[in-house]
Amino acid sequence: SVSIAGNRCQYRVNGILELLPVHDATKTSILSRQWRYIWASLPYLVLNDFFCQKLRAKSKYAFKETIDLILLQHIGDIVKFDLDVSGLQLSSYNVDIDRWMLYVTRNGVKELKLNMTEDNTYKLPSYIFNCPTLTHLKLFNCIFKLPNSFLGLQTLTILELEKITFVPAIEFYAIYVPLLVKFSLVYCDGSQYLNIVFSSELKSLIVDENHYNLDLSNSFFKNCKKLTYLYLVIDHPIPADKRLTLENLLSTPTLEILSLGKLELELNCLWHLKLGISFNELNQTSYTLELIKSSPNLRKLEIWDNTTVDIAEAVMKYLDTLEVVTIYVFTRSKVVLSFVKLLFAHAPR
Repeated sequence: SVSIAGNRCQYRVNGILELLPVHDATKTSILSRQWRYIWASLPYLVLNDFFCQKLRAKSKYAFKETIDLILLQHIGDIVKFDLDVSGLQLSSYNVDIDRWMLYVTRNGVKELKLNMTEDNTYKLPSYIFNCPTLTHLKLFNCIFKLPNSFLGLQTLTILELEKITFVPAIEFYAIYVPLLVKFSLVYCDGSQYLNIVFSSELKSLIVDENHYNLDLSNSFFKNCKKLTYLYLVIDHPIPADKRLTLENLLSTPTLEILSLGKLELELNCLWHLKLGISFNELNQTSYTLELIKSSPNLRKLEIWDNTTVDIAEAVMKYLDTLEVVTIYVFTRSKVVLSFVKLLFAHAPR
């Protein structure tokens, strides 16, 4: 029918325009009268770093006024809104960003990404947490404090947080996300104040924390019965009373893909392992071998070589004062013979 054909044509046009940067998509309005408002109905608005810096380079008002105009002229729901201002100095624009967040959360946004500058102190407005349509939330460099009236992100399936500062509230609060399937927590401060409550549907968990404030007793480490992907880096010793939680997490029977850093563990269910290794770091090489030995069902192994200096040179510097070497139970294997050859070649005369 005519209506079906028209819908298909509109779908294809939208598909083409979505591949264009926003500033190029808006230029199609001059093609003809029929094209005048097509760009305004695009459900995906991606305002990337290049777009924002280009506007800011024109004048300090062009950035704000252009985005205001784009949102004012937009028709229909904004399914995806991606704002990347990481390359700008935007402390004076926080009020404007609040206004844009309010607009998109009232217009059906499902996927929201906000990337602020590293030195910015942008506090997330409360209406982001109360958006009833949000399914994917990705935040960078923001201050995260839940409002007192917070009920939970009932529709959220993906939550990605990077370089977020969590602010403690007067009362200990929990983030209720019953449909969450992917959770990412990377380089965040104050994560001990974060408590996420979700069902056992979580399938992907990414945690990369270099701070001592990460609490392994958090609920997102415990309720992972269907976890299939785990990326875990904890750059500090794990207390004895927390090791059981970690062992249970790593023994999840559904776990298929594991990426680790600086952990001691044994796994029998692992079949796919990804590692980044500096081969000039002897402890990393030794740990990798032990991890492989502890994975009897391993079928796929991926290794990224992060070595920055010559491996032999990294070892030789420890041989300058060597006087006596004793090797017990000499097996004459190729590895042992190569090691002895290295010692004789570089030990002091």
